[in-house]
Amino acid sequence: IPERAAAVNSGDLPPMPVIKEVVPASRAEGMVWRFTMEQPATEWATPAFDAAAWKDGPGGFGAEGTPNAKTRTEWKTADIWLRREFEWPAGESGTPVFSVHHDEDIEIFINGVLAGKAGGFTSEYENVPMTPEGAAALKPGKNLMAVHCHQTDGGQFVDVGINTETAGTK
Repeated sequence: IPERAAAVNSGDLPPMPVIKEVVPASRAEGMVWRFTMEQPATEWATPAFDAAAWKDGPGGFGAEGTPNAKTRTEWKTADIWLRREFEWPAGESGTPVFSVHHDEDIEIFINGVLAGKAGGFTSEYENVPMTPEGAAALKPGKNLMAVHCHQTDGGQFVDVGINTETAGTK
């Protein structure tokens, strides 16, 4: 901590990264997901899985009263599984990270590959690193993001988007 304080006082800090929203979460507008609250088949996170029997609903998913959460689709069971197709732009050069607001444990898949996970909860959107395998699974054009969130106690909410980070300049 003393080294960080000295760096702040001298102005010798690395530049803040530039964050760009690429795949919006449902902060401003409810992005439509397919979802189920019943345990799906094991291949549920793959693009080939047929989720036609799942429901459609706008994110975020959760229970009213969860701090800083804009619930658009009610979720009160222990688990929820979500699927959403999105377009990834060709030539996107930033490092992909997930923009996640979750209460509680979350797993995120890209095109069937486990690409990120986090335990516990957040009380606002936070960037969660994408695994190298998850970033490698992204391809220009249509992709699938699949999410499993598990709830045990307290507030209840899940919403996910994808941002990119690039190095800032001084």
